[in-house]
Amino acid sequence: MNKCLLRAIKAATVFLSIGLAGFGCGSGNTTIAPLGEKVTAYDDGSLTIDGSTTVFPVVQAMGEDFHEDNPSYSVTINKSGTGSGLQKFERGEIDIAAASRPIDPKEDADLKAKGIDYIEVPIAYDGISVVVNPENSWVDSLTISELRHAWNLTSGVKLWSDIRPSFPKEKITFHGPTDNHGTYEYFTEAIDGKKGDIREDCQKDQEYNSIIQAIAGDRGAIGYVGFNYYDQNRDKVKIVPIDAGKSPVVPSTETIANGTYAPLSRPLFLYISKVGYDTKPQVKAFVQFALSVKGENDVKESSYVVLPKELRDAIARHLAAETTGTLFSGATPGTKLSDLYTKATGK
Repeated sequence: MNKCLLRAIKAATVFLSIGLAGFGCGSGNTTIAPLGEKVTAYDDGSLTIDGSTTVFPVVQAMGEDFHEDNPSYSVTINKSGTGSGLQKFERGEIDIAAASRPIDPKEDADLKAKGIDYIEVPIAYDGISVVVNPENSWVDSLTISELRHAWNLTSGVKLWSDIRPSFPKEKITFHGPTDNHGTYEYFTEAIDGKKGDIREDCQKDQEYNSIIQAIAGDRGAIGYVGFNYYDQNRDKVKIVPIDAGKSPVVPSTETIANGTYAPLSRPLFLYISKVGYDTKPQVKAFVQFALSVKGENDVKESSYVVLPKELRDAIARHLAAETTGTLFSGATPGTKLSDLYTKATGK
């Protein structure tokens, strides 16, 4: 019996005994709040997390295992999207915001204006994966310039042959996440050079599994999702190698970790309220759990990429010093996390 099924059975048992708000594969003892439901951040014994749909499978698994080790603490997890999660974080509704892209300058400035200090903690790597229908036999790779030509706001691409003349004259349809997703923001900035710059006819969906289903059912479709969602749906969609100027690269645990899958490799984050970290033992304990061996195992089991040990150690030192703010001010998509920590720590 696999761990996902065991988690679901455990979740059902807990639901019957104490009435959880919801559960699913991987939810276990963790309460999964209904989408958009407001949660209270500072109840005794509670820990509230909201934000990225991409990061959700990781924090869901971590929340489950953390609660198993610490049954006196209740963990509530939601997935309203990176942007929405950071807005809730600014309003003081949650302890931790999960994000699939770095906090942006406006969000940072808004938090500073309200006197809210936060600690930035990367927990894993991801690679935004460009996928097509399995019946697509013509795409062997795409360059960054071809992606930009196809996806930008003023794109006139209607047929696959508009991207490359050797492609068939078949209709192309575009799919991706909604604009409150960090994946949307990261992809548009990395490919089109401007956050939010994307063709108007892109069919956007809040749920990544819906994007996968749409592409699986349309021979002419193309879209992008987090590596986790591709990895767990390899039988439904086909990956597209990306050529950033050297040679086509397929996203994998190796190419994402070493940065050769560029510029679509990215870190995944937790943004932690410093007040919560200092005053709520469960917040500090959860963040330390996220960087532990058990947390590392949850990253692997969620089909994301584990940070190298030396980088996790640097992040742990950064956390122990309770250094607030972001290291990503001015950083561009594809910037290596290790370079930022070396610059910040001198090590």
